[in-house]
Amino acid sequence: MGKAVASLLARDAAIALVRQHPEIALEANRRFSLDRHMLIGRLAYLAYGSVEERLAKGLLEMGVRYGVRCEEGLRIELPLTQRDLADLIGASRQKVNLALRKLASQGLIRTERGRIIILDQQGLQELG
Repeated sequence: MGKAVASLLARDAAIALVRQHPEIALEANRRFSLDRHMLIGRLAYLAYGSVEERLAKGLLEMGVRYGVRCEEGLRIELPLTQRDLADLIGASRQKVNLALRKLASQGLIRTERGRIIILDQQGLQELG
């Protein structure tokens, strides 16, 4: 993975930069808008989705970021505890345990030693 660099500009320097290059303000506004829409969507699914729906969506997002294709499907290459997943989706560890077992019994995922393999991405998308 590449390294990220963050810099801060003094307010006056930032204003001068935007005046010289107005496209910077347009791009910043576009990115803030995308972030806002993503956050609103996430809040809605946290507030109104069932634990299974929230878990399915969370696993799909993790698969996009940390997934590695394998023979069975998409293995999330990030060790995850049930507590980690519970914190991610705003649920109790016990509810996550039940939801993981339900998703596994439906053939959507498989768990093995802190790793999760997404067996059926389409099936998870239909839930989430």
